[in-house]
Amino acid sequence: MKHKKIRIGIFATSPSLIENVNLFAKRSNDEIILNTSGLDDALPIAMDMVRQGVEVIISRRGTAYLLRENLHIPSISFPHRSFDIISSLKEAATKGGKVIFPVFREKLEGIPILEDLLDIELIQKVYTNKKSHERIILGSKKDGYEVVIGGGVTKRVAKRAGLQFVEIRTSYEDVAATIEDARSIILATRDQQVAAQRYRSIIDATSDGIIALDERGKITAVNSRAASILKVSEEQAIHSSVSRFIEEFPTDEVLYNHRSIVDQLTEIDRGRFVFNCQPIILDDHCIGAVTTLRDISNVMRSEQVVRRSLSKGHIAKYRLSNLIHKSPEMKEVVDLAHRYGETDSTILIMGETGTGKEIFAHGIHSLSRRAKQPFVSLNCAALPAQLLESELFGYEEGAFTGSKKGGKAGRFEIAHKGTIFLDEIDSTPEEVQTRLLRVLQEKEVMRLGGDRILPVDVRVIGAASHDLSQAVQEGTFRADLYFRLNVLRLQIPPLRNRLDDIPLLLEFFNELFTKRHKLEPISIPTEYLESLILYPWPGNVRQIRNFVERLVINYSLNSSKKTLEILRHELIRIPSLPETEQLPDTQEAQKEPDATPHQADTLRHRIQAQTSSSERTIIADALKQNRYVKSKTAEMLGISRTTLWRKMKEFDLD
Repeated sequence: MKHKKIRIGIFATSPSLIENVNLFAKRSNDEIILNTSGLDDALPIAMDMVRQGVEVIISRRGTAYLLRENLHIPSISFPHRSFDIISSLKEAATKGGKVIFPVFREKLEGIPILEDLLDIELIQKVYTNKKSHERIILGSKKDGYEVVIGGGVTKRVAKRAGLQFVEIRTSYEDVAATIEDARSIILATRDQQVAAQRYRSIIDATSDGIIALDERGKITAVNSRAASILKVSEEQAIHSSVSRFIEEFPTDEVLYNHRSIVDQLTEIDRGRFVFNCQPIILDDHCIGAVTTLRDISNVMRSEQVVRRSLSKGHIAKYRLSNLIHKSPEMKEVVDLAHRYGETDSTILIMGETGTGKEIFAHGIHSLSRRAKQPFVSLNCAALPAQLLESELFGYEEGAFTGSKKGGKAGRFEIAHKGTIFLDEIDSTPEEVQTRLLRVLQEKEVMRLGGDRILPVDVRVIGAASHDLSQAVQEGTFRADLYFRLNVLRLQIPPLRNRLDDIPLLLEFFNELFTKRHKLEPISIPTEYLESLILYPWPGNVRQIRNFVERLVINYSLNSSKKTLEILRHELIRIPSLPETEQLPDTQEAQKEPDATPHQADTLRHRIQAQTSSSERTIIADALKQNRYVKSKTAEMLGISRTTLWRKMKEFDLD
C-alpha cells in the first residue's frame, strides 16, 4: 500500500531552536511546517495545520499543553533537559543574583537545590496562558528580579519589561530525537487507523445491528445498521443509555450477573428482532457487553440460504421417461404417476425389489411444483435405529459419543421445500416410526439432543417391498403412520406380470452395455430369448440389468452357445420368490395378451427339455475341468456337494 508523505507541524520561538529545526528539515524526507508563534497565538495556526494534513505537532512545553487540550491529533513537547536548565541558570547567575523562571501550570522538582549551588535567588512562577505569562514577567521587575530564563515568547516579554534574558536551549540531538518520536507516533497512528477502519468495515458489513456498551450500560459504539434500527445517528447514540432505545434490555442480568442472552425476541419501534447479548469479562469483572440485533426477515432469508447450501447435490436424477416399458400394466402405473406429480400429497409406492420404485420417486418430484427444490433419499433398511434417527432428524453437538462438532442437519431439514424419499420404510424401527408420524402431522422436527423445534415443509414419498397393511396387522408397523403415508398409492407390477417389457429391457441393456464397454452388440437366439421371457426374474429390472451386463461381457470374450447356456444355468439356480408370492405358470401366461395358455405351456415344456440337456452338459464339463474333484466342481458351479451328488446320479454321471 502506498503511504502518504509524513507532515509534522512545529512551533519554535527561540532563534537556536528555529535554527536546529531548519537544519533537521533539510536532511529529512518528511514535510516539516515551522511557525514562530507560541502559547494562545499558536492555537488557530495549529488548527489550520491540521486542516492541511499535519498529523503531529511539536512545541515548547506550555504551548504543547494548550494544543493538546484543543486538538484531536497528538501534540508533544521538546524536552527540558536538566543539563540545559543548569547551563541556562549558570549563565543567568553571571547577569544578576535574582532570577525568575516562568513554568507552565506546575513547578519543576529539584530547582531549589540549584540556588545554593549557583549562589542565586531563583523563583519559579506558574502561568496558565499568555496573559498570566506576561503578568508574571512584567511584575517581576517591580519585585527586583533582574534575569528571566525561558523560550522565545518569554524573551519577547522580558525585552518589554527591561529584563535580561537567558534562553533554555534545546540541542540538535534533542530536536532530532523529538521529531523522530513524532514520526513514530504518526506511523503507529496510521496503523491504528487502518485497523480501526478494517474492524469498522467488518461490523458495518454485517446485516446485524451491533452495539457495544460500557459497564454502566452506556453505548460506546454502534455500527451503521444498529444506528438505523435505533433511528438515531451514531453520534447521538454514543454515551446514551441502551435502555433509552431497548426498554426491556436485561441490564442486571448481563452486566451484573454476567449472563449471556441468546436468541431472544425483542421489539424496537414496531420492528421485531432476534436479540443476543454477551458480557465482556476481564479479571472476573464485567467491563461492558456486546449486543447484536438481527431482523427476523433476515433470519428467515438466511435460513433459506443455509438450507439450500445443505441440500446442494440433492437433486432428482431420473424422469418417468427413463422407465423402459410397453406393457399396458406398466403404462397404467406411469400415467398414474404423472397425475400424482401434479399434486403435493404423500405417496406410498409398493413394489418388489428392483421394480424401479426410486425412479418413480425421482420422476414424480421432477413433475411437481417442488422440482427446483431438494430431492433427498434415504434407505431406511440400511442403517440401525439410532443412526437412522440421527440421519432423518439430525442432532445437536454432544448429543451422543462421536457426534460431529456443531451438530448436523437431518434429511428432513435438508429437504425443506422439497421432497424426501424414504425407501424400505417398512424396515423402520418403532421408535423412528413415532417420530416420523410427528413430522407428517406437525410439519416440524427436533434434532436429537436439542430443544428447538424447526418447521419443515417437505413432501414425503415412502416405498416398501412388502405389503404394509399386512405389517400393520402383524403389529410391526404403526397403523396411524400407514394411514398418513397411504394417501396416494402406486403399485408397481413385477416383471413376471409384464412379459412384454422383458424383450424391450433385454434389448435396451444389451445396447447400453455394449456401448459402455465398447463391444459389438450380441444377438440373442430366439430359443434363448424365450427361456429368458418365461424366467420369473425375482430381482425384476435390477436383476435383468445385471444379467445382461454379464451376458454382454462374457459372450464378447467367448462367443459360443456354451457361454449362453452356462449363464442361463447360473441364472436358473438363483432362488425364486417364495411360493406364496409366485403365481401358477399358466396364470402368469394368461395375463399377457400375446401369450395364450397353449402357447405358454408348449414354450415352457420345450424350455424345460432344453434345460435338462444343457444342465447335464454343464455339470459334465465342470467335472472334467476339475478332474472329477467334487468339492472344487461344486464350488465352481455354486452348489453344495449334496446337490452335485444328486445331479450326477440324475444324469448318470457318477
